[in-house]
Amino acid sequence: MINLLYGKDEFTIFEKVKKMRDELTPPELRDINTIILDGSELSLGELVSAAFTVPFMGEKRLVIVENLSARFESAFTDRNKGLGDWESIAVDLDAIPATTNLVFKEGDLHARNPMLAILRNIAEVQTHPLLRSNDIPRWIMDRAGFVGISIEPQAAYLLAESVGAELRILDSELKKLSLYREDETIRKEDVAFLVSYVQDQSIFKVVDSAIEGKSADALRLSKQLINSGSSSAMIVRMIERQVRLLLLARDLRLRKVSTSSVGKRLSLSGFPLQKTLEMEKRIYHGRLEFIHEMILESDIRVRDGSISSDVALDLLLAQLRN
Repeated sequence: MINLLYGKDEFTIFEKVKKMRDELTPPELRDINTIILDGSELSLGELVSAAFTVPFMGEKRLVIVENLSARFESAFTDRNKGLGDWESIAVDLDAIPATTNLVFKEGDLHARNPMLAILRNIAEVQTHPLLRSNDIPRWIMDRAGFVGISIEPQAAYLLAESVGAELRILDSELKKLSLYREDETIRKEDVAFLVSYVQDQSIFKVVDSAIEGKSADALRLSKQLINSGSSSAMIVRMIERQVRLLLLARDLRLRKVSTSSVGKRLSLSGFPLQKTLEMEKRIYHGRLEFIHEMILESDIRVRDGSISSDVALDLLLAQLRN
Protein backbone atom coordinates (compact mmCIF):
# COMPACT_ATOMS: atom_id res chain seq x y z
CA MET A 1 0.00 0.00 0.00
CA ILE A 2 1.20 3.52 -0.83
CA ASN A 3 -0.13 6.60 1.00
CA LEU A 4 0.47 10.30 0.40
CA LEU A 5 -0.29 12.79 3.17
CA TYR A 6 0.38 16.48 2.58
CA GLY A 7 -0.80 19.97 3.51
CA LYS A 8 -0.26 22.79 6.00
CA ASP A 9 -1.80 20.89 8.92
CA GLU A 10 1.38 19.12 10.03
CA PHE A 11 -0.11 18.02 13.36
CA THR A 12 -2.91 15.97 11.81
CA ILE A 13 -0.44 14.44 9.35
CA PHE A 14 1.89 13.58 12.23
CA GLU A 15 -0.98 11.97 14.16
CA LYS A 16 -2.09 9.86 11.20
CA VAL A 17 1.42 8.58 10.51
CA LYS A 18 1.81 7.79 14.21
CA LYS A 19 -1.43 5.80 14.12
CA MET A 20 -0.16 3.84 11.10
CA ARG A 21 2.98 2.99 13.02
CA ASP A 22 1.10 2.01 16.18
CA GLU A 23 -1.14 -0.34 14.19
CA LEU A 24 1.69 -1.85 12.18
CA THR A 25 3.10 -4.71 14.23
CA PRO A 26 3.45 -5.84 17.84
CA PRO A 27 5.35 -3.23 19.91
CA GLU A 28 8.45 -5.38 20.24
CA LEU A 29 8.83 -5.50 16.43
CA ARG A 30 7.70 -1.95 15.65
CA ASP A 31 11.05 -0.17 15.61
CA ILE A 32 12.88 -2.80 13.59
CA ASN A 33 10.11 -2.83 10.96
CA THR A 34 9.87 0.94 10.63
CA ILE A 35 12.27 3.05 8.56
CA ILE A 36 12.16 6.83 8.11
CA LEU A 37 13.87 8.25 5.01
CA ASP A 38 14.87 11.88 4.41
CA GLY A 39 13.40 12.71 1.01
CA SER A 40 15.69 15.71 0.54
CA GLU A 41 18.74 13.43 0.20
CA LEU A 42 17.15 10.14 -0.86
CA SER A 43 17.98 8.37 -4.12
CA LEU A 44 15.42 6.36 -6.08
CA GLY A 45 17.51 3.23 -5.63
CA GLU A 46 17.51 3.64 -1.84
CA LEU A 47 13.74 4.09 -1.83
CA VAL A 48 13.14 1.00 -3.97
CA SER A 49 15.50 -1.06 -1.82
CA ALA A 50 13.68 0.00 1.37
CA ALA A 51 10.23 -0.59 -0.15
CA PHE A 52 11.05 -4.12 -1.32
CA THR A 53 12.73 -5.30 1.89
CA VAL A 54 10.71 -7.98 3.66
CA PRO A 55 9.58 -7.46 7.28
CA PHE A 56 11.58 -9.02 10.11
CA MET A 57 9.52 -11.62 11.96
CA GLY A 58 6.32 -9.73 11.23
CA GLU A 59 3.59 -9.30 8.65
CA LYS A 60 4.14 -5.63 7.77
CA ARG A 61 6.92 -3.09 7.31
CA LEU A 62 6.41 0.68 7.37
CA VAL A 63 8.56 2.93 5.16
CA ILE A 64 8.07 6.66 5.77
CA VAL A 65 9.51 9.12 3.23
CA GLU A 66 9.57 12.72 4.45
CA ASN A 67 9.56 15.77 2.15
CA LEU A 68 10.46 14.09 -1.13
CA SER A 69 8.12 16.27 -3.21
CA ALA A 70 9.55 19.42 -1.63
CA ARG A 71 12.73 18.80 -3.64
CA PHE A 72 10.75 19.45 -6.82
CA GLU A 73 8.72 22.52 -5.80
CA SER A 74 10.47 24.72 -8.38
CA ALA A 75 10.61 22.11 -11.16
CA PHE A 76 7.43 23.34 -12.84
CA THR A 77 8.84 26.88 -13.23
CA ASP A 78 12.43 25.93 -14.06
CA ARG A 79 12.60 24.27 -17.48
CA ASN A 80 16.14 23.06 -16.78
CA LYS A 81 15.10 21.25 -13.63
CA GLY A 82 13.13 18.04 -14.12
CA LEU A 83 12.63 14.88 -12.10
CA GLY A 84 15.77 13.23 -13.40
CA ASP A 85 16.10 9.62 -12.24
CA TRP A 86 12.80 9.99 -10.38
CA GLU A 87 10.85 9.96 -13.67
CA SER A 88 10.52 6.19 -13.31
CA ILE A 89 9.28 6.12 -9.70
CA ALA A 90 5.77 4.97 -10.68
CA VAL A 91 7.13 2.03 -12.68
CA ASP A 92 9.70 1.11 -10.02
CA LEU A 93 7.05 0.99 -7.29
CA ASP A 94 4.41 -0.74 -9.40
CA ALA A 95 5.10 -4.16 -7.87
CA ILE A 96 5.63 -3.03 -4.27
CA PRO A 97 5.01 -6.05 -2.00
CA ALA A 98 1.83 -6.25 0.07
CA THR A 99 4.01 -6.51 3.18
CA THR A 100 5.17 -2.88 2.78
CA ASN A 101 3.22 0.20 3.80
CA LEU A 102 4.93 3.08 2.00
CA VAL A 103 3.97 6.55 3.27
CA PHE A 104 5.00 9.84 1.66
CA LYS A 105 4.77 12.52 4.36
CA GLU A 106 4.84 16.04 2.94
CA GLY A 107 4.17 19.63 3.93
CA ASP A 108 2.34 22.25 1.87
CA LEU A 109 2.91 21.68 -1.86
CA HIS A 110 2.14 23.61 -5.03
CA ALA A 111 -0.61 22.04 -7.11
CA ARG A 112 1.76 21.87 -10.10
CA ASN A 113 4.55 20.05 -8.27
CA PRO A 114 5.59 17.29 -10.73
CA MET A 115 6.40 14.73 -8.05
CA LEU A 116 3.03 15.37 -6.45
CA ALA A 117 1.39 14.70 -9.83
CA ILE A 118 3.08 11.30 -10.08
CA LEU A 119 2.38 10.28 -6.48
CA ARG A 120 -1.29 11.14 -6.86
CA ASN A 121 -1.55 8.45 -9.54
CA ILE A 122 0.02 5.68 -7.47
CA ALA A 123 -0.95 6.51 -3.89
CA GLU A 124 -4.01 6.90 -1.71
CA VAL A 125 -4.02 10.69 -1.20
CA GLN A 126 -5.04 12.64 1.90
CA THR A 127 -4.79 16.44 1.91
CA HIS A 128 -4.75 18.33 5.18
CA PRO A 129 -5.16 22.13 4.93
CA LEU A 130 -5.28 24.33 8.02
CA LEU A 131 -8.65 24.34 9.77
CA ARG A 132 -10.95 27.28 9.14
CA SER A 133 -11.60 29.50 12.15
CA ASN A 134 -15.20 28.25 12.48
CA ASP A 135 -14.04 24.64 12.65
CA ILE A 136 -11.44 25.05 15.40
CA PRO A 137 -13.81 24.93 18.45
CA ARG A 138 -15.32 21.66 17.18
CA TRP A 139 -11.81 20.23 16.73
CA ILE A 140 -10.99 21.18 20.33
CA MET A 141 -14.15 19.48 21.61
CA ASP A 142 -13.43 16.36 19.54
CA ARG A 143 -9.78 16.27 20.57
CA ALA A 144 -10.70 16.67 24.22
CA GLY A 145 -13.08 13.71 23.97
CA PHE A 146 -10.46 11.64 22.14
CA VAL A 147 -7.87 12.07 24.91
CA GLY A 148 -10.43 11.75 27.71
CA ILE A 149 -10.75 15.42 28.67
CA SER A 150 -14.01 17.25 29.43
CA ILE A 151 -14.26 20.90 28.33
CA GLU A 152 -17.11 23.40 28.28
CA PRO A 153 -18.07 24.80 24.84
CA GLN A 154 -17.35 28.36 26.04
CA ALA A 155 -13.86 27.30 27.08
CA ALA A 156 -13.29 25.67 23.70
CA TYR A 157 -14.34 28.85 21.89
CA LEU A 158 -12.04 31.00 24.02
CA LEU A 159 -9.13 28.64 23.43
CA ALA A 160 -9.83 28.65 19.68
CA GLU A 161 -10.00 32.43 19.57
CA SER A 162 -6.73 32.73 21.45
CA VAL A 163 -4.55 30.12 19.75
CA GLY A 164 -6.07 29.79 16.28
CA ALA A 165 -5.34 26.79 14.03
CA GLU A 166 -2.09 25.77 15.74
CA LEU A 167 -3.31 22.26 16.55
CA ARG A 168 -0.12 21.08 18.23
CA ILE A 169 -0.29 24.01 20.63
CA LEU A 170 -4.01 23.45 21.23
CA ASP A 171 -3.32 19.82 22.08
CA SER A 172 -0.58 20.82 24.52
CA GLU A 173 -2.77 23.45 26.19
CA LEU A 174 -5.62 20.95 26.58
CA LYS A 175 -3.34 18.54 28.39
CA LYS A 176 -2.01 21.30 30.63
CA LEU A 177 -5.54 22.43 31.48
CA SER A 178 -6.56 18.84 32.24
CA LEU A 179 -3.73 18.49 34.75
CA TYR A 180 -4.75 21.78 36.35
CA ARG A 181 -8.39 20.70 36.70
CA GLU A 182 -7.42 17.19 37.87
CA ASP A 183 -9.78 15.45 35.41
CA GLU A 184 -12.68 17.83 36.09
CA THR A 185 -14.41 19.78 33.33
CA ILE A 186 -12.29 22.61 31.91
CA ARG A 187 -14.09 25.94 32.25
CA LYS A 188 -13.75 29.24 30.44
CA GLU A 189 -12.21 30.73 33.60
CA ASP A 190 -9.50 28.07 33.57
CA VAL A 191 -8.53 28.94 30.00
CA ALA A 192 -8.40 32.66 30.81
CA PHE A 193 -6.25 32.01 33.88
CA LEU A 194 -3.80 29.42 32.59
CA VAL A 195 -3.27 29.82 28.87
CA SER A 196 -0.59 32.36 28.07
CA TYR A 197 -2.09 32.98 24.64
CA VAL A 198 -5.31 34.18 26.26
CA GLN A 199 -3.37 36.56 28.48
CA ASP A 200 -1.46 37.85 25.44
CA GLN A 201 -4.73 38.37 23.57
CA SER A 202 -5.47 41.50 25.62
CA ILE A 203 -2.64 43.44 23.99
CA PHE A 204 -3.69 42.25 20.53
CA LYS A 205 -7.26 43.34 21.21
CA VAL A 206 -5.97 46.81 22.16
CA VAL A 207 -3.94 46.93 18.95
CA ASP A 208 -6.85 45.77 16.77
CA SER A 209 -9.29 48.18 18.41
CA ALA A 210 -6.90 51.11 17.99
CA ILE A 211 -6.23 50.41 14.32
CA GLU A 212 -9.93 49.86 13.58
CA GLY A 213 -10.83 53.13 15.31
CA LYS A 214 -12.66 51.60 18.29
CA SER A 215 -11.14 54.05 20.75
CA ALA A 216 -13.48 53.32 23.66
CA ASP A 217 -12.60 49.62 23.59
CA ALA A 218 -8.91 50.38 23.13
CA LEU A 219 -8.86 52.78 26.09
CA ARG A 220 -10.73 50.38 28.36
CA LEU A 221 -8.50 47.42 27.50
CA SER A 222 -5.31 49.48 27.75
CA LYS A 223 -6.25 50.54 31.29
CA GLN A 224 -6.70 46.88 32.24
CA LEU A 225 -3.28 46.05 30.83
CA ILE A 226 -1.57 48.92 32.62
CA ASN A 227 -3.25 47.95 35.90
CA SER A 228 -1.84 44.43 35.35
CA GLY A 229 1.70 45.75 35.01
CA SER A 230 2.10 46.59 31.32
CA SER A 231 3.52 49.95 30.24
CA SER A 232 2.01 52.60 27.99
CA ALA A 233 5.18 52.65 25.90
CA MET A 234 4.90 48.90 25.24
CA ILE A 235 1.30 49.26 24.05
CA VAL A 236 2.27 52.06 21.64
CA ARG A 237 5.17 49.97 20.31
CA MET A 238 2.82 47.05 19.65
CA ILE A 239 0.42 49.31 17.72
CA GLU A 240 3.34 50.70 15.75
CA ARG A 241 4.63 47.18 15.00
CA GLN A 242 1.25 46.02 13.67
CA VAL A 243 0.91 49.10 11.46
CA ARG A 244 4.35 48.41 9.96
CA LEU A 245 3.36 44.79 9.31
CA LEU A 246 0.13 45.86 7.62
CA LEU A 247 1.92 48.38 5.40
CA LEU A 248 4.51 45.81 4.41
CA ALA A 249 1.82 43.17 3.81
CA ARG A 250 -0.02 45.57 1.52
CA ASP A 251 3.13 46.32 -0.47
CA LEU A 252 3.89 42.61 -0.88
CA ARG A 253 0.31 41.84 -1.92
CA LEU A 254 0.36 44.54 -4.60
CA ARG A 255 3.60 43.04 -5.89
CA LYS A 256 1.81 39.66 -6.06
CA VAL A 257 4.20 37.95 -3.63
CA SER A 258 3.01 34.48 -2.57
CA THR A 259 1.45 34.02 0.86
CA SER A 260 4.26 31.74 2.03
CA SER A 261 6.87 34.32 1.02
CA VAL A 262 4.87 37.08 2.72
CA GLY A 263 4.91 35.00 5.91
CA LYS A 264 8.69 34.70 5.76
CA ARG A 265 9.13 38.44 5.15
CA LEU A 266 6.83 39.31 8.06
CA SER A 267 8.22 36.51 10.29
CA LEU A 268 4.65 35.31 10.82
CA SER A 269 2.89 32.00 10.27
CA GLY A 270 -0.38 30.25 11.03
CA PHE A 271 -3.15 32.26 12.67
CA PRO A 272 -1.13 35.52 13.23
CA LEU A 273 -0.25 35.64 9.51
CA GLN A 274 -3.82 34.85 8.45
CA LYS A 275 -5.20 37.54 10.76
CA THR A 276 -2.72 40.17 9.53
CA LEU A 277 -3.50 39.48 5.87
CA GLU A 278 -7.24 39.69 6.52
CA MET A 279 -6.87 42.97 8.43
CA GLU A 280 -4.70 44.48 5.68
CA LYS A 281 -7.55 44.01 3.20
CA ARG A 282 -10.07 45.63 5.57
CA ILE A 283 -8.12 48.73 6.60
CA TYR A 284 -7.88 51.64 4.18
CA HIS A 285 -4.25 52.34 3.24
CA GLY A 286 -4.59 56.05 4.02
CA ARG A 287 -5.65 55.20 7.56
CA LEU A 288 -2.52 53.15 8.14
CA GLU A 289 -0.37 56.09 7.04
CA PHE A 290 -2.38 58.39 9.31
CA ILE A 291 -1.87 56.11 12.33
CA HIS A 292 1.85 55.90 11.59
CA GLU A 293 2.09 59.71 11.54
CA MET A 294 0.13 60.03 14.79
CA ILE A 295 2.44 57.54 16.52
CA LEU A 296 5.50 59.47 15.31
CA GLU A 297 4.10 62.77 16.60
CA SER A 298 3.21 61.15 19.94
CA ASP A 299 6.70 59.69 20.26
CA ILE A 300 8.32 63.07 19.62
CA ARG A 301 6.18 64.75 22.31
CA VAL A 302 7.11 62.09 24.86
CA ARG A 303 10.81 62.33 24.02
CA ASP A 304 10.92 66.13 24.39
CA GLY A 305 9.10 65.93 27.72
CA SER A 306 5.90 67.67 26.62
CA ILE A 307 3.68 64.85 27.93
CA SER A 308 4.04 61.59 29.84
CA SER A 309 3.84 58.22 28.11
CA ASP A 310 0.52 57.48 29.86
CA VAL A 311 -1.06 60.71 28.62
CA ALA A 312 0.44 60.15 25.17
CA LEU A 313 -1.25 56.76 24.91
CA ASP A 314 -4.65 58.15 25.92
CA LEU A 315 -4.36 61.01 23.41
CA LEU A 316 -3.20 58.69 20.65
CA LEU A 317 -6.11 56.29 21.12
CA ALA A 318 -8.55 59.21 21.19
CA GLN A 319 -7.06 60.60 17.94
CA LEU A 320 -7.50 57.25 16.22
CA ARG A 321 -11.26 57.22 16.73
CA ASN A 322 -13.14 56.62 13.46
